Amino acid sequence: MKILDRYLIKNFIKYFIFFTISIQIICIIMDLTQRIHKLENNNSSIKEALIYYYPFWSIWLINTFSSISFFLSVIFFTSKITKRSEITTILSNGISFNRLAIIYLIFASVIGLISLLINYYVLPITNKKKNKFHYQYLINYNKKLYGNNKYLTAKIDKNRYLFVKNFSKANNIGNGCVYEIFYNEKLIYLLKSKYIFWSKKKKHYIVYNYKEIFFKKNYDLFKEGLYKILKISSSPDELSPDVYFSENMSITELNKIIKKNKNDKNIYLNEYHKRIILPFSILIFTILGLSISSNRKNNLGNNMIIGIIIIFSYIFLMEIINILSLKNYISSYFIWIPNLITFIFTIFIYYKRNNE
Repeated sequence: MKILDRYLIKNFIKYFIFFTISIQIICIIMDLTQRIHKLENNNSSIKEALIYYYPFWSIWLINTFSSISFFLSVIFFTSKITKRSEITTILSNGISFNRLAIIYLIFASVIGLISLLINYYVLPITNKKKNKFHYQYLINYNKKLYGNNKYLTAKIDKNRYLFVKNFSKANNIGNGCVYEIFYNEKLIYLLKSKYIFWSKKKKHYIVYNYKEIFFKKNYDLFKEGLYKILKISSSPDELSPDVYFSENMSITELNKIIKKNKNDKNIYLNEYHKRIILPFSILIFTILGLSISSNRKNNLGNNMIIGIIIIFSYIFLMEIINILSLKNYISSYFIWIPNLITFIFTIFIYYKRNNE
């Protein structure tokens, strides 16, 4: 490794750690000040949050904002060496701008790979711990557990539908169940029950105190009974997906449920795509940061302002697309659009800077 490479990478590491820790401290302080009253009302404390919540929340935060931390690091460091004419000296000594960009990309690739591995294998484990504390102490004031008294409506497949008036995911039991089967858009079977129970062990539902109607061509057949097994293998979490539930899943589990769930799977696809998009965005933001901050016409302050505007625009667009996708207004693949727009913009800025 050449002296220049070591010099650049050493400073990348230093400023990346600085911005990462700074973002962590600011976010934890801001988040904690907003959640103190919830912790107190739910019989928890700041000490418990700092031990059982924020260490795991910090891992999620570091990985989610790693591209932003790296982007700010690149802008800050490159702006400083540009101001000291070091970039000009490097280029005047026969090192091309493309060669300089490769050094940046090598280190960005290492950070991106680490981020990807964390997303695949570490984040699901830490998210489970983070979300467990979140459900218990941070959702509301009354310590209502996750999933209590939730109206469950699900399309099992193109012909089968399940509706439950009140369903508790904490206890896997609900009341006011309606199960319908259609054929050629015509209702052929209807079941109503007072209670429904999800057997996690046997992977099926059991309805109690039920009445069912078979709609025949010339007559209707009525039946009733104490209990009946519904052969639906999808769990309540799969039928009525939750953002936090998808966060807890490994990449293998996400793949399985995406293939299994033919309907209402954007919540899982979004989580799957984001675990790839965020590490990949590190490469894009690295070249963009280099292209912006290596221009001597811009000072450090202007470069940081430009960087912050780009970051907020990127996050805002990502969140808007994520919300629209969760509501099934658009495809989950649209979540790649912020990266695509940033990539095109980066190519334009890089080409312009390389030809100056």
